[in-house]
Amino acid sequence: MTFTNVATLLGGIAMFIFGMNEMGDNLKAMAGNYLKKILAKLTENRFVALLVGAGLTALIQSSNAICAMVVGFVNAGLMQLERTVGILIGSKIGTTITGQLIAFHVSDYATIMIFTGVVITMFISNQRIKYFGNVIASLGILFLGLGLMEESMRPLKDLLWFQEMVGKLANPILGVLFGVVFTAIMQSVSASVGILQMMMLAGIIGFTPAFYVMMGMNIGASIAPILAAIGGRKDAKRVAAIVVELQVVGTVFFLIMCLFLPITEWLQNTADDPSRQMANANTIYNIVMAVVTFPLAVPLVKLSRLIIRGEDKEREDGKLEYITDAGLKDASTAIPQIDSEVRRMETLTKQNLKISTDTFFATETFDKDKFMVTEKTIDFLNKAITDSLIKCSALKLSRSEADHVGHLFHVITDLERIGDHAENLLDYANRMIEEDKPFSDDAKVELKELIVMTNHILDDASVHLFEPSQEAYNNIYLQEAAIDDLVDMMKDNHVARLHDNKCHSSQGLIFVESLTDLERISDHALNIAQAAKVRYHYNGPDAPDIPEYDLLKR
Repeated sequence: MTFTNVATLLGGIAMFIFGMNEMGDNLKAMAGNYLKKILAKLTENRFVALLVGAGLTALIQSSNAICAMVVGFVNAGLMQLERTVGILIGSKIGTTITGQLIAFHVSDYATIMIFTGVVITMFISNQRIKYFGNVIASLGILFLGLGLMEESMRPLKDLLWFQEMVGKLANPILGVLFGVVFTAIMQSVSASVGILQMMMLAGIIGFTPAFYVMMGMNIGASIAPILAAIGGRKDAKRVAAIVVELQVVGTVFFLIMCLFLPITEWLQNTADDPSRQMANANTIYNIVMAVVTFPLAVPLVKLSRLIIRGEDKEREDGKLEYITDAGLKDASTAIPQIDSEVRRMETLTKQNLKISTDTFFATETFDKDKFMVTEKTIDFLNKAITDSLIKCSALKLSRSEADHVGHLFHVITDLERIGDHAENLLDYANRMIEEDKPFSDDAKVELKELIVMTNHILDDASVHLFEPSQEAYNNIYLQEAAIDDLVDMMKDNHVARLHDNKCHSSQGLIFVESLTDLERISDHALNIAQAAKVRYHYNGPDAPDIPEYDLLKR
């Protein structure tokens, strides 16, 4: 084994892993938002979830990515724990497609694939076709790396110390442990099994020890969801626990069967080519594992709750509830987690707004310190979500994802300012109660109407942000115009009451300032609606000419 062999082996491994990662990333980019929509909506039936998990993993060639998405969705509160088992089982079947592709031995055509992919990316402007070109090029790099690996590993079979080491892997326990450690380092069961296929093809490891190593590799792949769940909610950690449970149950089942049945002989006889033998063994192993574990879904979920005990603590001030560092490494998990945190910020902002406006009609002041606990959380979320959006912007995003992330910068700013207006309103209301100078009955009626309209437009804008429609936007736009008209009318009425000595000047100052804050809240609500996932502009009768970003600058 010369230095050239070692250098070639390392280079081949690097090309193989790079090609696999690039292929997976570009396949995910081609799929776009469909991955998230399918995972979130088509998983209520466990059998359908299994098929979805297998199909999506076969599509993007990464069970780690699917598992990380599931962890992210559960952490963001978008998916229930019980709905994850079918997806996780199916993802292990889907990931075996990589091994089957490797077994076709197309290394001789690798350079042609790389050339074709590069030509597509250079001369085609359509972004999805560019992604496809990247997939072709990365697939060629993957196969080129495999060819280099096979060639450079052949001298290993002549080394006595290496033969002795490989011989020890015929012990099932040692073989499984080696596979676990190897894949925990590689962070990809597809890559690990691919390297194992090349080792078999080079004649440096037999089928039986390779089979034990392969089972361990499937367990080692659990490290990805474990890392993704770090810092997340308890249900997210339970997803990682379920992944480990599935793999351990499958491995134990096969090890027991190997004691009584010639399992390895049967699997070896499925093909003559060593690489195809391992590909078939990996596929059959994961299919059988799915059959064995599918009926155990409910017990596995219960076991995960025993392993990860208790429930999440009440939300703490100054702490992100849904966003995790692991989730921010991939757009498919980062954006849903950020969306959930934005919804939380919306809820807290509305909570403070209700407190402040209700105080206008109360007989006692509201504790400002208690109010400020939530206000400080809103301020913290403004900064923390902004930081997360900046990190998310650096990821590989589709056009729609990049637009949505950009719009959320505006949304959280508007929510933070609504929180500030709510604080102003509480100060006005408390001052009015402390000075024992209530508004006149007419002013109270008008103010109550304005508050109801303001809360209504904010609620509609919050819904429209994530579920946009032209009709809903038109309605929000008209609501904001109606609030502007109402405020003008209320100011005129207020002047008339002052003229008739029906209210005191100090009351009048509070009243006018309150109108101003409520009107600005409605402006921010319209901004939020304008920053929806799909941008709309008012197109009703006599629609004014509105430049695209004018509303965001108000």
